[in-house]
Parts: sequence; C-alpha cells; structure tokens
Amino acid sequence: MRSVMLKSFEPAIREANAMGVMAAYHEIDGIAVTADPFLLQQILRGEWGFRGFVLSDLGAIRRLHDVHHVAATPAAAACLAIGSGVDMQFYDFDHDLFQHSLIDCVRRGGLSEDDLDRAVRSVLRVKFVLGLFDHPMVKPDVNARAHRSPEHLELSLDSARQSMTLLKNEGGMLPLAKSIRKIAVIGPNAGVARYGDYEEESNGLHISLLEGIQKITPQAAIVHDTGSDIQAAAAKARDAEAIVLALGEWQGISGEGHDRASLDLPGNQQQLLEAVVATGRPVVLVLENGRPLTIGWAKEHVPAILEAWYPGEYGGQAIAETIFGDHNPAGRLTVTFPRSVGQLPVFYNSDPSRSRNYVDDDGQPLFHFGFGLSYTKFGYAHLEIHPPPPHSSEDIQVSVDVTNLGDREGDEVAQLYLTHDVSSVETPSRSLVGFSRIRLRSGQTRAVSFRVPQAQLAIWSALKQWTIEAGSYTFWAGGSSEASLSGKVAIER
Repeated sequence: MRSVMLKSFEPAIREANAMGVMAAYHEIDGIAVTADPFLLQQILRGEWGFRGFVLSDLGAIRRLHDVHHVAATPAAAACLAIGSGVDMQFYDFDHDLFQHSLIDCVRRGGLSEDDLDRAVRSVLRVKFVLGLFDHPMVKPDVNARAHRSPEHLELSLDSARQSMTLLKNEGGMLPLAKSIRKIAVIGPNAGVARYGDYEEESNGLHISLLEGIQKITPQAAIVHDTGSDIQAAAAKARDAEAIVLALGEWQGISGEGHDRASLDLPGNQQQLLEAVVATGRPVVLVLENGRPLTIGWAKEHVPAILEAWYPGEYGGQAIAETIFGDHNPAGRLTVTFPRSVGQLPVFYNSDPSRSRNYVDDDGQPLFHFGFGLSYTKFGYAHLEIHPPPPHSSEDIQVSVDVTNLGDREGDEVAQLYLTHDVSSVETPSRSLVGFSRIRLRSGQTRAVSFRVPQAQLAIWSALKQWTIEAGSYTFWAGGSSEASLSGKVAIER
C-alpha cells in the first residue's frame, strides 16, 4: 500500500496541493475507506498536510451500513464516517437524516465537536479559497463561450491522436495507401464513435471509423457491415483490397460496475475475426476497448493491430488518420496485455520472487508495459548517469541519445526504469521513473534528459519508514519496459 497505492497519490497532495479527495467504496484489511482514520486522518492530513475536504464516493457512507455492515443504522454510518475523516456526503442519505444524525451523535457523545468542526472547516476553507462567498453567481456567458469551443474540440482530437497505439505492423502493412480503390470496413465498432463510460454516445459529433475512412479516401468504394451475420460480412469483404476490422467493447460491458469473466473478444467477434482473416485479404484490426484483451490469436494471424482504446467523438478521424499515414502513432501501453486470464494479475513492476511457472505457458505477457510501434524506428545510445554528490539530496541526472533511424518524422516516448541491485526489502525488478515524448525528424538525434529525485529511490523499509539506502542502482533506458540499454550508479548516504 505504501510503495504502490499511496505513493501514486501523495505527489498530488504534497506537490500539487489538491484540495479535494474522494473516499472510495472498498475496504483495506477489513476497514472501509470511509471509516478509516489511518488513511483519512493520520496519512492524508497528518503526514501529507492535506488542507482540503474529503467527499464520500456516491453512496460510500451508506455502504458502511448496508454493504460492509460495520454500522447498525444509517445514522451510525454517518457519524462513523465523519469521525473517521470524511467531511461531506455525496447523496448518501436525505440531508435532514444526515444532519440530524450528526447533531444527535454530538449530543450523545458518539461524535466529538472537534471532528464536526473539522468537517465544516474543511468544506468552508475550499469555498473561501475558490471565492464562492465573494462571487457566488455563475457568469451566464461562460457556458456559451467555453462549451465545445474550438480549442476544446481540437484538444479532444489531439488526445485521440496521441493515444493511438500500434501493436503490430507486419511487413510495414500500415499505413495504407490513400489510392486504395476498395475497402471493407467490418465489425460492430465500425459505424459508431466509442466514448467509454459516463457519456452517451448519442451526444457529440459521432465521427465513426467508417466516416473517418470515407473522409480520407473519398474516391474509394467502401463496403460496410456490422458483422452480425459472419458469413455475409466475410463475403462482402472477400474482394476488398484491404479490410479494416473494428472490434472491441462497448458501453455496458466495460466501465464502472461492469466486470467480465473473460478478456476474450466479446460476443461473436472472435468467430468474425477468424472468418475475415480466412478470406486471405490484408486485415487491419482496430480495437476500441476499455481494458486489455486476450488477443493471442489475432497477434499470430493478423498483420496489423491498432489499439485505439475509447478515443471519444473524434476517434474515427484519429484512427483513419493513423491507418492512412496522416498521423504517425506513438501511443505506448500503460498496462500489460496478458496472454490469458490465468496470468492475472500481471504487471511489469512485480517483485522478482513472483513465480510464473505455468505448465502450459511461458509466463510472458502478450504485450509488455510501455510497448508501442511507430511508422519509423528509434535507437538508443550513450546512456549517461551523473550521481549526486555524496551525502547530498540533489537529483540524479540521466541522459540518453535517441535517434530516428527511419525515413519519416515521428514521436518516440523515451522511458527510464530503475532497479535496486540490493536492498533491505524486496523491490520490483524494475520501475518506471521517467518518460519523455519527443518528436524527431528522419535521421535526427536528440539527447533526452531526466532528473530523478532521490526520493524516487526510497523504499518502505521493515522499520515502517521511507529510507534511501546506500548502494548500487541500475537504470534502463529504451522504448518500453523491456529496455536493454543500462548503466549503474552508486548512492552514498
């Protein structure tokens, strides 16, 4: 919890001064988060100096009563949450019930006035900081000026472009030539714009993959089929010069509260995939999904695979631009793709003692963390590591030369990983400590520099304290978590 979970949130509080925190639904070692003073009081406020307010996730306080069963009544749940460090409910209970429960708890001694004052003070402090008491009214022209402004829409499109992650491109099949004469666009995700959770796909501009391809190749004959009738879809695609197969997930099977027992392509998509590949035509598999999928068969049999995630209303345009080369993909995986659900949990920064001795699998993931291809290639050389002066708190300086070895301009995401060679407690085989997205012309070399604070070397020791231990550390630089260029540094304490 200290080394991974809390470490991810701490900079937002200590360095960025975030003023709002949401207490979640779950429990840790039997203690519900909304009833955990260790998290909300000792760590968040005491150690991190948090000065904002803690809001319960929607219904999280109610769950103390009807899910966790650690409060006998709704009133007891409200008092337990406030006393534990929550400052504000989020539609858990009727306001009258919530307020009168707290008043009764204070009168009966079940909730201290100090805890109630803390909750009120935390909320009011943020309102004062925001100026809500000085300027309580909304400016009526803000929505008309800002909602769906050109700047915001361009950012949406650029975000979609930057997230395009090319997983396979056998023989340089992509990008497709814009002179193509006939394309088959097949699959349940071809004619829609996938937004992901919490937004209706009926809103927005609806630039689907099909529409994006039509815009880029207006001269081409385009055949479209949802793939519900597999044999009919395969027949339509059989004489196309190339097939773009749009598969993945959709709202209702991926998102909050929607888990799946399998990570295979849902519905009939695997059968559709195999039938389309069997036509013998070149296939580009485009995935729009909210989680990694087990696409081992596709990796073996499909020449080109583009992971688009849920790219939003401009996703179809971004995907089409990528397929036809107007955009050179540079997205990198922020999560490991497993070969099967039997590998789960699988993640790049596991401890070295974690065994993967499967009798029917080599234990290697389908795609590693940080992986992603480009329409050009990059090389790494001259890794230089400058240690801080002995007994100082200065940053470690790391630089590496990155060269575009291909014949076209492109972005690379240079990644830096760290290994503790020897430590008093077991640490991950390697951990990401820095990354930088850079653009390079063909043949261009650029030195990429990283400043690694020594705090990133700290481990949560057996003495239950953060410690930067003296000793040897290895840095790895490259284009994924499988980076091979390495160098060592010694830290003196």
